[in-house]
Amino acid sequence: MLDLFGDEAQEQYEDPEFLSRQLITYLGNKRALGKHLARAVGTVRERLGGRPLRTVDLFSGTGYVARFLKQHSSRVIANDLELYSYEVNRCFLTNREDAPLDELAAVIDRLNRDADGGASHPGFFAELYSPADDQDIQPGERAFYTNENARRLDFFSQEVAELPEHLRHLVLGPLLSRASMHANTSGVFKGFYKDKHTGIGKFGGAAGDALKRILEPIRLEMPTLSRFSTATEVMQSDANAAVEALDEQDLVYLDPPYNQHPYGSNYFMLNLVARYEAPAEVSAVSGIPTDWNRSGFNVRKRSFPLLADIVATAPARFLLVSFNAEGYVATEELRGEMERHGTVEEVVIPYNTFRGSRNLRDRDVHVNEHLFLLDRG
Repeated sequence: MLDLFGDEAQEQYEDPEFLSRQLITYLGNKRALGKHLARAVGTVRERLGGRPLRTVDLFSGTGYVARFLKQHSSRVIANDLELYSYEVNRCFLTNREDAPLDELAAVIDRLNRDADGGASHPGFFAELYSPADDQDIQPGERAFYTNENARRLDFFSQEVAELPEHLRHLVLGPLLSRASMHANTSGVFKGFYKDKHTGIGKFGGAAGDALKRILEPIRLEMPTLSRFSTATEVMQSDANAAVEALDEQDLVYLDPPYNQHPYGSNYFMLNLVARYEAPAEVSAVSGIPTDWNRSGFNVRKRSFPLLADIVATAPARFLLVSFNAEGYVATEELRGEMERHGTVEEVVIPYNTFRGSRNLRDRDVHVNEHLFLLDRG
């Protein structure tokens, strides 16, 4: 077992809010692994003489790990297949000195004042994803957002799309966080809370859970940025293709999808916010666009070969791999594959599972996350 993941974590050097605020609500968010990541990255730096690292977050998702890596890196590359991840990383990996903060604050203040005053643009969030009347939700109406928040999403998204490029991503990042937080869901967008007796949408569901969060108006915020400045690159690519494009790195972190639940459909709403294009065709119940991204890692027979290819070809001395014990690939099989390429150390982290949607309620209450560190030597 991994004993060199000692007690000394390094998160305290970063702005704590940068590692905790404005993260999109996400199944598989890596905040719970923070101290273990800190110890592993500290080990890598020690073995490389303490210098800042060239790092990659290959399946970046919320961008939490990429944010964490900034304090340890001379350069951070963040990659993900999904557009929403690309946009949050473009925002939150921005160096503070490169952000036009005064201009940004003026734009955010203006748009919030307009939205608070009732400004609106007709759009598909109100049409497709909220009821016409929050107090009288009808059969067949979707209730992902209150009518007020759907209006705000339509207004903000259209206004943000017209902003100059140097501002757009800095406004969009926090908006994506707010869109994930103030939704009438348990955390994924496969469905929305309903009245269990009638099957009709209901804010907070039968128990009225989290009504303050769901009903609170969506507002724009200034992005929380790192205290550390680094070179950054953000990619939106299939992970295996991204690895082929990498130059030599020190550390590649990977946290691949581990089962059949795809991020492209689970978080389709965030892609709609990021792109703001009305979907051409959607599923009947949840309104999921039919053109969402499919990942080979969500297919059992493809998962291990794709993962083994990354382990073999990633151009870095160190690989740090997070993998769930419930995954398509057995953790013993993954460790065996990694040991073909160098020395492997492991830490096992128990945690409580997410069981907030119907198709996840049969999961075990507790499961282990395995963190593997490969040193090619």
